[in-house]
Amino acid sequence: MRLRAVWATVFSAVGAGLMAGCEPPRAADSVVVSDSAGLRVTTITVPPTDLEEWTLAPTPELVITGAESGDSAALAPVGSVRWDGSGDIIIADLGASRLLVYDAAGTFVQPLGRRGDGPGEFRSISAVSLMPGDTVVTFDGSLRRLSYWHRRNGFARSVSLAAGASLDAWPADAWPWRDSMIVVLQLAITPKDSVPAGAGMRRWPMRAHLSLRDREGAVVATSPTFPGMYTGLSEEGDTRLPFSNQPFVAIGRDRVFFGAGEDYRISSLAPEFRTEGEFRWPAADETLSAAEVAAVRAETEAVLRARLPPERLRRLDQNFAPEILPKTRPAIGRVLVDQEDRLWVERFEATRLGTRTQKPGDRWTVLLPNGRPVARVRLPSNTRLEAVQGQRVLVVQRDSLDTETVARYDIRRP
Repeated sequence: MRLRAVWATVFSAVGAGLMAGCEPPRAADSVVVSDSAGLRVTTITVPPTDLEEWTLAPTPELVITGAESGDSAALAPVGSVRWDGSGDIIIADLGASRLLVYDAAGTFVQPLGRRGDGPGEFRSISAVSLMPGDTVVTFDGSLRRLSYWHRRNGFARSVSLAAGASLDAWPADAWPWRDSMIVVLQLAITPKDSVPAGAGMRRWPMRAHLSLRDREGAVVATSPTFPGMYTGLSEEGDTRLPFSNQPFVAIGRDRVFFGAGEDYRISSLAPEFRTEGEFRWPAADETLSAAEVAAVRAETEAVLRARLPPERLRRLDQNFAPEILPKTRPAIGRVLVDQEDRLWVERFEATRLGTRTQKPGDRWTVLLPNGRPVARVRLPSNTRLEAVQGQRVLVVQRDSLDTETVARYDIRRP
């Protein structure tokens, strides 16, 4: 089993001037709230197309290329981008295994960390989070380690999350929560079946759950188990599948949001780490069309044609076999929580096999903390939303030469 390939496919304040105090015209009639065995279920009843659509301003107000750091190879590629209340921008420079800190004007301040396995070093940067004050927290999936940094003073301390060598104990991602706690996403593979020759392809699923840990990494509580991603299992082994769902986690101030991404369903954990509620939006679920499958297949072949012999290309049939495709396309790619605890929900995009970077979703929906829908958001192609603050967003944009930059845009409403 190629663990790197598995983990790689897993994944990490709309302010007062924008929309505070003004819900969309239909917001009061857009949800139905019910109780199901003590679980508060909020069902959104309006079609997404009934919401107003937001877009980005035609031109960015700030662009960061990486050259500001004095390193021409910076931002190749870009990982997580975070934005604090003072306007500082923290960028994960994955190529150099470090963080780059910029001020609100886009002036480079300093780097944090370097490549390596020791304290204050990275082997990989899976997630970047901000805590109150000037603390930045990073998760290194390869080292299974959470590290704490001061933006101006550098490395502070680290917490090992390596509870064991088994896959069930391997954290896929981790984030700080409520000042002193840690939320960890953990995945586990189900037992591997044998597949006889000529039997075709079957799903090899994973399970996921969240664990709540104290500041030293000890487990305090766990969430219910939910479906993780799945790979395809055949007589030749396992293979990545473009239309597998991807589990997601989003950390709010007082809630943790999570789900399998199979449909538009977002569960929430209360501060006590008990399942509290669920947002459902049946009208946002879509049938997986033959046209979308064909388009992703054509893109994959175009990328791999120069690298693989014809007989290997023909094996791509198994990645797109009808019996392995879901009838309903996965609904959710990522979820972000802004400073007003609104949820920004990305529409799922298929995994592009053979490419270095995942194609970001260009369609988002925005929910109020109570689940009421606010708007749908349309982004330019090859633009990855990373952070929201007030009327502005931070995005990673990629040009035709695959060069990535970080840009700050205003949001435009009708």
